[in-house]
Amino acid sequence: MKKKVWLLSSLFTAALLTGCDLSGDKSPEFRAIEMTPRLEAAKNKALALCSGCHGPYGVGTADFNPNLACQKKMYMVKQLNDYRNGQRNNHIPMVNIAKMLTEEEVDAISTWYSLQRCSIDTL
Repeated sequence: MKKKVWLLSSLFTAALLTGCDLSGDKSPEFRAIEMTPRLEAAKNKALALCSGCHGPYGVGTADFNPNLACQKKMYMVKQLNDYRNGQRNNHIPMVNIAKMLTEEEVDAISTWYSLQRCSIDTL
């Protein structure tokens, strides 16, 4: 009887592990970003306006600065537009920066940050 339980347990464990990567290599794969002129302009604008707090590639420069890398594009568009139109006014520097951006720049910068260091698994 114990052999039967052990065999069933072993088969169940094997079934659970089927398809699991047990190689130990945990380095994520990242999507290649095709830098179009629109994304290049967005990157340059983000470097000029955003990188002081959010880092050059969207990783906050301090614990209280949020990461923008791999953030959902529509979330960032909404937040920037809320700053631009006064619905969100709790951070005056962000209000001022967002008001300097056109709708197209908001969209492009949000796209650029959303593509930064995105693991293929998170898409």
